[in-house]
Amino acid sequence: MIVAAPPFPVIETDRLRLVSPAGPEFDAVTAFLGPEAPHFLDHHPDEEATWWSVATIIGHWHLRGYGMFAVVDKATGEAQGLVGPWFPKGWPEPELSWNLVEGAEGQGFAEEAARAVLDWLFTDQRWPSVVSLVDPANAASTRLVEKLGARAEGTFAHEMAGEFRIWRHLPRTLAGKRLIEGLA
Repeated sequence: MIVAAPPFPVIETDRLRLVSPAGPEFDAVTAFLGPEAPHFLDHHPDEEATWWSVATIIGHWHLRGYGMFAVVDKATGEAQGLVGPWFPKGWPEPELSWNLVEGAEGQGFAEEAARAVLDWLFTDQRWPSVVSLVDPANAASTRLVEKLGARAEGTFAHEMAGEFRIWRHLPRTLAGKRLIEGLA
């Protein structure tokens, strides 16, 4: 029996190509685990833990049919991090998450990739909403969710990961409609 590989979406922006790290055209080992690979901004000092994290992200695509995209800079071909939907066991609902590599921060990669993924989730996948779970001490991620137009709506505590502020993303037309209705 021959089983076809699952189709993995590719999202492109002006500067970025977002690909599944589970897809055959992306080398996750070289990009994220090789000796010359940059560390993730919040990397764990244990290389084995990083390996398990990347393997989990790849497996998420196979278990859920979606997952975090590798963010590739079109100009350099280098991976700048991971951005996309993430729904591990114990999470309250699917999350739009991001994790850049060292050196990628401050260049707008996370915002550009997150906007493209939100468009994909709301338009192609027809999700009604998605949350981002942000550590209240992470000022950069808080600024990003605010720029993306998400609204704070409470907190979520996870036994191993800690406490997060919940930020809700809605499709732009729905978010705009609710804003107008809220003003009336």
